Amino acid sequence: MTIEMLIEKNFAGMKLEKAIKKKYPTIPMSVIFKLLRKGRIRVNFEVAQKGQILQFGDLISFDIEEKYLDQKKVEISKVYEDDNIIVIDKPYGIPSHPDTNNEYSVVNWIEDNYSGNQLPALCHRLDRNTSGLMIIAKNRQVLNEMLKYMSRRAIKKKYLCITKRVDLPKSGVLVHYLKKDSKKSKVYISDLPAEGYSEIVTRYKIIRGKDDLLLVDVEIETGKTHQIRSQLAHVGLCILGDSKYGDWALNKKYNASIQCLCAYYLKFDIGRKGILRYLDGKKIVKDIVEFPIHIENLSKINVYKERGLEL
Repeated sequence: MTIEMLIEKNFAGMKLEKAIKKKYPTIPMSVIFKLLRKGRIRVNFEVAQKGQILQFGDLISFDIEEKYLDQKKVEISKVYEDDNIIVIDKPYGIPSHPDTNNEYSVVNWIEDNYSGNQLPALCHRLDRNTSGLMIIAKNRQVLNEMLKYMSRRAIKKKYLCITKRVDLPKSGVLVHYLKKDSKKSKVYISDLPAEGYSEIVTRYKIIRGKDDLLLVDVEIETGKTHQIRSQLAHVGLCILGDSKYGDWALNKKYNASIQCLCAYYLKFDIGRKGILRYLDGKKIVKDIVEFPIHIENLSKINVYKERGLEL
């Protein structure tokens, strides 16, 4: 549909992209910038420029899909914030980045809650149906620092999940090889090295069981797409509710349609150098983990009271 926006006094002096976002908050900034790059936004019938300052009486016009005008916002809570980083608790069902369905994402939340020439950026991502802690950098320098720490495994990430009960040692280290198929949005696991496969390493610890289910603590040493879900499934620890790598019969039995997987723990072992040195040794923990399923003594976990978890 075609949007025509006449600039009133309260919008005069504002940058073009910010004015559009303020008037139509459901349109992602990424979509606005894309329209600008392609020359599809006009001011007074002339092709607009990024950062163009608007005047009272200017007429903005552009065509946009109707889906971008109807987006439901989601509340996302902040667990920690300082001058350099934000740590949020991402709910289940929310994508990290905007997608073709125009569902509200973490990036949209950043756009709605922060402003400036340089918006905060995600340091990593979680799958749509995985909940928990995510780190956001407030500027490019911090982002580069965080990516450096993650590449050398200096930020410990732990997850809790409910899985199918299988006969495995109580704890162990899983080493396999993963290949991503972007077209199918799926990954494949190999026991041996092979062309196109990258090594993945995951530590697991079985905390306790209930009937045919297990509560499992997971720590990843590598961070590949779908690593936890696919690698645990490869050894039989299918995550409850996982429709892609899980156990169909188990999911049906418990009426589970969203994977019971939550990122609950971060620890910064980054050393005493750099702008983030004050974070060295810091732990950020999600106190209560709630899984999207109704099972007595498993749906809601108090991590500080749960025996076997090393915090």
